[in-house]
Amino acid sequence: MDPHIKPSSHAGTEPNDPACPRYTQASCLLTRQKILDAAKKVFARDGFQGATTREIAREAGVNEVTLFRHFQTRDHLLREAILDGMIDVEELVGPEEMWKQDFPAEMERFVGRYYARLLERETLVRAIVGEGGRLSPAVRQAMMEKKILPIRDAVIQRFLAARESGCIRADIDVGAATDSLRDCLHAGMLRRTMYGDGGCGLETYLHAVTSVFLNGIQ
Repeated sequence: MDPHIKPSSHAGTEPNDPACPRYTQASCLLTRQKILDAAKKVFARDGFQGATTREIAREAGVNEVTLFRHFQTRDHLLREAILDGMIDVEELVGPEEMWKQDFPAEMERFVGRYYARLLERETLVRAIVGEGGRLSPAVRQAMMEKKILPIRDAVIQRFLAARESGCIRADIDVGAATDSLRDCLHAGMLRRTMYGDGGCGLETYLHAVTSVFLNGIQ
């Protein structure tokens, strides 16, 4: 190397580092996303316990040094893989005013949107359901705070408004109702591999879930 040429002071910088030149930021972000996509695939395929950073790096087409430059620990990578692809909760749940205007119709729309979201991330959701209890407390807390609770809280608010307007019985615990609806949709996704569609299409199934749920709370 020419002794008059100094090594770049930007070597190894991350996309959020102000020292990372603008022309390299896109490359940094692309590599990070490749690692996240590979991590989701490997965690879903090999399980949270069986997946290794070596295999994730191989799947992403990078070396482990690069992987750890973007994600300091395996738990950090697992947490970010689970949280990747954050959604707009309000868009998923729908405006509160719509729930007040036509509660049954908005319920059915929400059920459809939520189930579609589950299917988009089916393999990772299955891994979470199967091994969620083995996740570290930090990963579980991040998943609860950033993924599960925001949706749950938004649905509870819609149910409270619906109860005030007389669409839900006063004796219904809306928190428990929210959890039972979510659990039903998760179970519906999980059953497909074992039992198939049961002879009915997805639209028919989701309509039945909504109708049974509404009959139980109205």
